[in-house]
Amino acid sequence: MSETNPDRPTLGERIRQKRKERDLTLTELATACGLSPSFLSQIERDQASPSVATLYTLARIFQTPIAHFFEEVSPQAETSTTMPSGLNAQVVRKDRRKQLIYPGSGIRSEMLSPDLQRAIQLLWVVMPPGTASGDEPFVHDGEECGVILQGQVETWIGDERYLLGPGDAIYHSSTIPHRSRNIGEEEVIIVVAKTPPSF
Repeated sequence: MSETNPDRPTLGERIRQKRKERDLTLTELATACGLSPSFLSQIERDQASPSVATLYTLARIFQTPIAHFFEEVSPQAETSTTMPSGLNAQVVRKDRRKQLIYPGSGIRSEMLSPDLQRAIQLLWVVMPPGTASGDEPFVHDGEECGVILQGQVETWIGDERYLLGPGDAIYHSSTIPHRSRNIGEEEVIIVVAKTPPSF
């Protein structure tokens, strides 16, 4: 992840804050996530990193976008949540994309759509060589479609395995457990569309 900003809460602190807002004990939340209370405690104290699947589970339990758990990589990565008055379109400049870097993996997701208030979300996803979304698949609401721009990726949708390369696209329901990994020697770059937004 990016360097910690002392003025902003860490990932673990954000998870603990949300748990307390929901009036959940450590044990209750750990049970709902399929974790041990001791491991969840380590996550809240930033002594362990949650998997992507665990982050999606926490976001679902807290009824919040997964982006809530992360600090934006760049302080200038702010975009308006409303269409500017008198304009028909909104541009997201390359250097102003909101970004997430998943803990423990180095996988980076950058928002190409302006914010989470739209009907669809577009992401630029970069997976360094040897990285994966995690050993455990994850699920969330909606549907998604991705097109591989660079690299070789192995994707599991349920118990079905797909090997994808540049130009290949894949479409599936996000409610089916899914996971991916970079099986090549270069970065994988994927453009992913999701609805509803779940960043």
